[in-house]
Amino acid sequence: MSSIALLGFADAESERLMAGISALDSSLKLVKFTSETSKDELAASVEGALVWGAGTGLAGPSGIVHAAADAGVPVVVILPVVSLDGISATREEVEVCFMPCTAEEVTVRLGIAMSRNAPIETANTITHGELMIDYDRYEVTLKGRKIDLTYKEYELLKYLASNPGRVFSREALLRSVWEYDYFGGTRTVDVHVRRLRSKIDDITHHFIETQWNVGYRFRSPGGSS
Repeated sequence: MSSIALLGFADAESERLMAGISALDSSLKLVKFTSETSKDELAASVEGALVWGAGTGLAGPSGIVHAAADAGVPVVVILPVVSLDGISATREEVEVCFMPCTAEEVTVRLGIAMSRNAPIETANTITHGELMIDYDRYEVTLKGRKIDLTYKEYELLKYLASNPGRVFSREALLRSVWEYDYFGGTRTVDVHVRRLRSKIDDITHHFIETQWNVGYRFRSPGGSS
């Protein structure tokens, strides 16, 4: 099930659209957030966002749309008039619907936006730009060159790269990657991230980003920081 943030959904028309989307796709968990929600909170909580432009206030929807996109969250913005009003529709994370629109159209556009953000997986591999993770061989290559990683470094990279744009706290990474083998403190995560960065990051590649006071996320090449 994918958690989807609802922003600006307050009036009767937006509620009807929300009900239509829920009825159409039961795999989507629709959760209301306020327009003041930070990009870090969105990145840590949801896999996509729907923005009801008419309900975002006098400042308009552009701020929250770009905040969501900056967090790596695919977003569909529903606008009341045929005007982008400061929204860059060229961003791969953003899809635009103009009213009147149906639940079917919004759901399709949300799927398109989310598919663009998904990692490329073929034959048990995951690829982000020049970085490739081979599940069968437990092997990581960058620009075709093999990267030597420990088992936990590999598992940590694989977990982050499988969820690009999503922020994970140190505690969440410990539970998911270290599981019952873990006996240390959260500093263990920091140490492994630092080692990973030393092996896969350089002047042209910055795959793992720190979200201060939250944790870490994987930044797919071409994504926004």
